[in-house]
Amino acid sequence: MIAVVLAATLVGSGTLTGPKIQVTFTSGKSFVIQTDAKGSPLTTKHIVELVKKKFYDGIKFHRVEDWVVQWGDPASKKGLNGNIGNGGSGKPVKFEAGKISFLRGAVGMASTGSKVGGDSQIFVVRKDSSFLDGNYAILGQVISGMDVIDKIATGDTIKSMIVMGVKSVKKPIKK
Repeated sequence: MIAVVLAATLVGSGTLTGPKIQVTFTSGKSFVIQTDAKGSPLTTKHIVELVKKKFYDGIKFHRVEDWVVQWGDPASKKGLNGNIGNGGSGKPVKFEAGKISFLRGAVGMASTGSKVGGDSQIFVVRKDSSFLDGNYAILGQVISGMDVIDKIATGDTIKSMIVMGVKSVKKPIKK
C-alpha cells in the first residue's frame, strides 16, 4: 500500500487531497480510493456527486481482465446479459488530462476513446498501464484494498460506495 501512495505522489503533482471514497462489496470486503480533486476537479466532483446519490449501489463489475477492472454501467444492476459496458448516468463530463501516471492502483474514468470525457464508468488498473497516460482522466489512486481489487471477478456486486466523512444525499443539491 505504501508503494501505491508513493507512486501517486512521485509521478503526480503532489499528494492527493480530494475526498476518499470507500467501495464495499456485498461480501463485506472493501477498498478505498483517494481522489485527485486538484488534478481532475470536474471528474472528482462528478463521481463524488454520483456516489452521494447512491448511483453505484447494486452495480456489478462488468469488465475484469488481468490488467484492469471496471464498473459503473447502471444496466448491470439487472444482470450482465445484453449491452453492458455502454451505459452511464446520462451526464458526461469533459476530458481532463491528469498528471498522475496509470501505475498499479490508479483509478481512471472510462470513456468511448482516447482523450474523450466519460460519465459514470470507473476503472482500476491492476498492472502498470502507462500507455493510458494523458489519454484517460485520472480519478485518483487506491490507497487500501489492492488485495481486494486483485480478487474481483466479473459480476461481483457493489453494496455501497460512500464518500468517507460525508453523509449521502438522495437528491441533487440545487444551486
